[in-house]
Amino acid sequence: MLIKKLLYGYRGGVNFKYFSQEFYTLDEKIKVDLNLPICNPIKPKKAKLVNYPLSSSDWFENNYNQILHSKYIPIHEAYWFYWPVIPVPFQGELGNLRLNITASKAMSPVSNIDELGLIILKEYNEYYNSPVIGKYFKGHNVKLANNMNQELDRRATKYSREEREDLIASCIFESGFPEINHFEKNNVNGIKWVRYIEGGSDVMQKKYVYATLLNEEFYLLANFTLDTNMSHSGKKWYKDAEASIPRLMEGINLEFLDVIEKN
Repeated sequence: MLIKKLLYGYRGGVNFKYFSQEFYTLDEKIKVDLNLPICNPIKPKKAKLVNYPLSSSDWFENNYNQILHSKYIPIHEAYWFYWPVIPVPFQGELGNLRLNITASKAMSPVSNIDELGLIILKEYNEYYNSPVIGKYFKGHNVKLANNMNQELDRRATKYSREEREDLIASCIFESGFPEINHFEKNNVNGIKWVRYIEGGSDVMQKKYVYATLLNEEFYLLANFTLDTNMSHSGKKWYKDAEASIPRLMEGINLEFLDVIEKN
């Protein structure tokens, strides 16, 4: 048992014994209360923005960041690293689980959680399948398909349409952004969230995304990203990190202050 623990166990990760509490205010109307396990390693303290005036004229457009298809306002980051029980030279950590809480703007007005899920997936799929290829991997699936077709044209073997489609689909699954056509609905602390998973065959990284409506324009995202280093998704640390996500979500609470004032 000891040998098995040394070989397959891990140090670090999410520890639900020690918590850190923080809060943020959105438009002075919505309070985001966080009660999350302390980061591992401990997160250095630094000055932070507490109130985010999302709905102020052009504030989002002047302050958003962009990674891939996502334009967002960063609000909070937490992380938990996992290490082998016995340090291995040149390996470092086994991997890590990161939580990034962000706010994004819907591309059209949204009235309910079902519409939010549909709009988010539509934006994701249209971005990577755009005929216009641009920065931040815009149109990346189309670029992969074009490159694959050019490669097949250079070969002596003639491929049928079905064979080409299969090869392109495989290429996108391996190196692109496969379409996401399904989301689930969860209720956490009385708040409705949609949940979906980003990531194809790349076992190095998988992202679990939760999204909830703030108002008709904006929505809040809780992005849980699982990264592996010199490890893989079949390991115990990975399964434990993945299993901790629903419990971490329970540490995210939203209070709609204008509703409380009216009552």
